[in-house]
Amino acid sequence: MSEKEIVEETYDQIADWYLDWVREQRSPRELYTHKVLDRAPCSQSQSPDILELGCGPGVPITRLLLDRGAHVVANDISTKQLNMAKGFCPEASFVSGDMSALSFEPSSFDGVVSFFTMFHLPRAEQKEMLSKIHTWLRPGAVFAFNLATVDEEEIYGEFLGRGMFWSSYDVEDSKAMVRDVGFEAIEAEVLEAGDGQLDEDDPDYGAKFLWIAARKRQNGPEPASDHAPTCCDPR
Repeated sequence: MSEKEIVEETYDQIADWYLDWVREQRSPRELYTHKVLDRAPCSQSQSPDILELGCGPGVPITRLLLDRGAHVVANDISTKQLNMAKGFCPEASFVSGDMSALSFEPSSFDGVVSFFTMFHLPRAEQKEMLSKIHTWLRPGAVFAFNLATVDEEEIYGEFLGRGMFWSSYDVEDSKAMVRDVGFEAIEAEVLEAGDGQLDEDDPDYGAKFLWIAARKRQNGPEPASDHAPTCCDPR
């Protein structure tokens, strides 16, 4: 069984548990999603086009994006997770399968988010995936995501009693990879899952993740503030 087949099968098998877990999980993903929406380069008369890679069951992020007025294309490798997302977020468009096999026209999106997903790709594929995302973004748009922090090419482990695969560079090499692709204004921080307050039986207990918001170089003057109202801000 390939690495991606392991990931797909496990997320199918744990879908019901994962839905309950993700609803209660404390995570910076919402904060980083707002960073994407607040910088979306769409005009004031339009809703932003946002791509979500690894949408899981559609909560909380797909739902958050839709509630903020975005048009959402959501992808997941797990068919069962994607079917759950369709139930919670019928307004979104869904694309199943391996995200590295996706294809979109250049400058298709006003933002991309991908949480707890990129590190399931073999690290040899991560830079190419970042390059694709960079191409799909419109100038000035932001990509928000997280990565693991350890320097391990192949991590075969257990997740809820089932096999799982992860792959990662260390923090500095990951940040260099993002810059090498062409992203600028990188915001990056290492945070422990659950603010270090998770119970020992939580799958993310003691885990640290590198959170990144990176912008595609834009044409013209830079927006005045990360918190300025945009077309997708209901204020």
